[in-house]
Amino acid sequence: MTDLSKTLLSNIRKELISGSPLIIYDFDGREEEADMVFYAGSVTWKSINQLRKEAGGLICYVTGREEANKIGLNFLTDEWKNHPIYQNLIKKPSYGDYPSFTMWVNHVSVSTGISDEDRASTIRELHNLLTDHIDDKEGFFLRNFYAPGHVPVLASRGIEQRRGHTELVARVAELVNLPRSMVIAEMLGEGRSLKRGEAEKYASMKNIIFLEGKDIVGM
Repeated sequence: MTDLSKTLLSNIRKELISGSPLIIYDFDGREEEADMVFYAGSVTWKSINQLRKEAGGLICYVTGREEANKIGLNFLTDEWKNHPIYQNLIKKPSYGDYPSFTMWVNHVSVSTGISDEDRASTIRELHNLLTDHIDDKEGFFLRNFYAPGHVPVLASRGIEQRRGHTELVARVAELVNLPRSMVIAEMLGEGRSLKRGEAEKYASMKNIIFLEGKDIVGM
């Protein structure tokens, strides 16, 4: 790893812990989308408000496959493979990979679950569950969350198997020595996803670190 990469990773870690976002663009020829990314351990309702207003896409919680398994969550594509009807819906999107969705949840303490405060609360509780020393994580999860809810939980399939935003974001967490516990939303423009150049311009204007998938994979 170069000194430049070490400096960049140090800055990324500081930004995430401070509650500031990153912008991550995947790859030319794939989704060609930029996501706004926060560290779940530092998320507040203001983070959710920024994701909703300035990114605009689906606000999702991201963790690793191992962490999801500890609370009993499997990929929906695996859960539905044997369903008599839903199995017919299991298809790869145009970019070529099965999605990373597991389940949509709310924490039991929230009201409707959709407000900025409610979603921030659910995300914080997911983060606490997956990072605290709780022996029976699955039992705790079942007692303290319910589904369907308003926070989709994504699980990384690993950067070696899939190179979507879920995997890129989980990899960034690993690189900066933070738990794989992140929050993402796609950045949207007029009628379609925000173009790369516009995402870079936004990041520059807001003094936000902009990363590309190829840089993350190369670190």
